[in-house]
Amino acid sequence: MTQEERREILETRSRHIQIGLKYLPAIARRLHHCRDLTDSQPFDFITLFDYHEEDATAFDELVAALRESEEWKFINREFDIRMLRQP
Repeated sequence: MTQEERREILETRSRHIQIGLKYLPAIARRLHHCRDLTDSQPFDFITLFDYHEEDATAFDELVAALRESEEWKFINREFDIRMLRQP
């Protein structure tokens, strides 16, 4: 798929950016393109989300909205790992 085709899905049809903006600043996202990390990675992207425990419901809503979007049909594999930061 070309960059333009991917952008069309993310920006127009899936509304990926608008979905994410709805949850700022409570949920911060950091996206890593795996090709920038090393030559061989099992994933195209790794996304890290950071939020306070009281925003866990909002995070669940965000993930559910993204999973319902058109772009999600291109996801082959997903790992949802959640950790708590200890004070």
